[in-house]
Amino acid sequence: MNSLRLIAVLGCAVAFLPACVSTGTSTRDARASDAAAATANVNLGAEYLRRGRAAVAVDVLERALAIDDGHAEAHLTIALAYGALGELELAETHHRRALRLDSGSAAAQNAYAVFLCSQNRWPDAEPLFRQAADNPDYETPAAALTNAGTCARNANDPESGRRYFLEALAIDPGYPDALANMLDIAWRNGDYIGSRSWLQRSLAARPADAGLLLLCVRIERELADPAAAERCANRLRDDFPDSVEFAQIRESGRDAGN
Repeated sequence: MNSLRLIAVLGCAVAFLPACVSTGTSTRDARASDAAAATANVNLGAEYLRRGRAAVAVDVLERALAIDDGHAEAHLTIALAYGALGELELAETHHRRALRLDSGSAAAQNAYAVFLCSQNRWPDAEPLFRQAADNPDYETPAAALTNAGTCARNANDPESGRRYFLEALAIDPGYPDALANMLDIAWRNGDYIGSRSWLQRSLAARPADAGLLLLCVRIERELADPAAAERCANRLRDDFPDSVEFAQIRESGRDAGN
C-alpha cells in the first residue's frame, strides 16, 4: 500500500470524516466500471469469434478475464474460441469454469455438451444436453435436443438420436435441423414414403436448397412417380441452374436416355 492510500484509509478510520463516504461510492463506481469494461470486452470477443477470428477473440477475452475472472460469459466465450483454435484442454478448462460460476446456465450446459460430443464423449454430454433442454429459462430447447440427437447418431446410438429429434419436433414442429435429421434417417433406412413426408415438412419449414430438391427427385423416382420427380427437377433447374445437384440430374437423365 502506498503512502497516499495509507493516509486515506487511516483518515477514515480515525476521523470518520464525511468525505470518506465518497470513497465507498468511488469503490462502487470503480467496480461498476470494471464490470462494464469486462462485459464490453466479452461482447467484442464474441463478435470476433462470430467473424471467424478466434485468435483475436482470445486476446480480447483474456483482457475481460484480467478485469473480472468471475465473469461466466467470458469463460464460456473463450472456451468456444479455444475450441475453434483446437486448444482443447484450455477449452475444457474454461467450459468447466463457466459452469462452476453459473451452474444453471442452459447456454453453458449446451455448449459444454457440444464440446464433449466433438470429443466422442456422448455419455458425458447427454446429461448436459438434457439439463439444458429442461431448463425453463432456455429459449431454444429444441436446439439442445437436436444437438443431443446428432451426438447420439454420431456415437452409433441411432434410436436415442431418433427419440431426441422427435422430442425436439414436439416442442418446435418446424425446427429445420431436427427435420433434416429425420429426413436423413428415413432416406438411409429406405423408407421412401416417410422420406417424402419429412421432405414436405422440411420444404414447408425453410426455403428449398439444391440438396433438398435433388433428394426430392430421388425420392419420387424411388416411389415411381415420374411426374412428381420432374416437378422437383424443374424447380432445381429454375432455382439452381448452375448447381452441382442440377448437373447430377442432367447427367442421370442422359444416362437414362442411353
